[in-house]
Amino acid sequence: MEMITPNVYTETKIRGCNPSIVFTSEGSVFIDTAQWLSTLLEMREFAKKRGPIRYLINTEAHIDHIFGNHWFAGESLVVGHENLKNIFWTVADDKPCYEYSVDVLERQDPAALPLMPSKEDYIVNYPQITYSDRMTLKVGNTDFFLYYTPGHSDAQSCVHVPKERVAFVGDTIFSGCQTWLHSADIDALLKSLDFLETLEDVDYIVPGHGPVVTKDYIPKQRAFIYEWIAAVAKGIEKGWDLDECIANISFADRFPMDIGQEETMGYVQRTNVIKCYHYLTHKK
Repeated sequence: MEMITPNVYTETKIRGCNPSIVFTSEGSVFIDTAQWLSTLLEMREFAKKRGPIRYLINTEAHIDHIFGNHWFAGESLVVGHENLKNIFWTVADDKPCYEYSVDVLERQDPAALPLMPSKEDYIVNYPQITYSDRMTLKVGNTDFFLYYTPGHSDAQSCVHVPKERVAFVGDTIFSGCQTWLHSADIDALLKSLDFLETLEDVDYIVPGHGPVVTKDYIPKQRAFIYEWIAAVAKGIEKGWDLDECIANISFADRFPMDIGQEETMGYVQRTNVIKCYHYLTHKK
């Protein structure tokens, strides 16, 4: 794990999201969970050496963020936006999320496969505490400010911890890797990026994927989204239909896929074109 401050740790070098831990005077708070089961269990043991795990905050409901909720059931309260219940435990790559997670373990974390519970025993573990627009969670001597930041998904949260000068922004930012627009509301995403720039007491931003950055990365993320829109707009100006835009537009050379997701490059290029095409032509 990477130590950001003496009380904040994150893991940016595994497939899936960047799961993180914040330590307080009364225990720890997890921000999302690792999709590599071996890493998830190591992070839990690391945290429990310094006290109880008080809360788990899910910044969204995509499987790479909520895979590990099972291992917090009955131990820690789960917190997230109220819209999480509408998209929790969704389908990924035409596979139910349980099967999708088993597939990831088989390919990338096989030693941990025997630790995966059966589908019948797997606990989805929905959030027990939800909010609509913003919420303050006080744990010991540390305040956690949760803000609704829709865009990447309709249940997106930013978790700001001013005491540690850290903001966990989830998939509102993809740092140094391909940006996924497959589920995005582009206008809402751009608005959420604007909001992140207004946060004070932030020296570190933990993105959903990629290395930890500063607020200086926010304009770069915004610019890349606009590049996608402009490229598709230029294709439409040339008279290309959707299939022609898909065939001719790609930013695969700009950024790599995040760790362990190399096989999804084509999917991301295609779905990003589709999302921008529908955005520009006002189609749902």
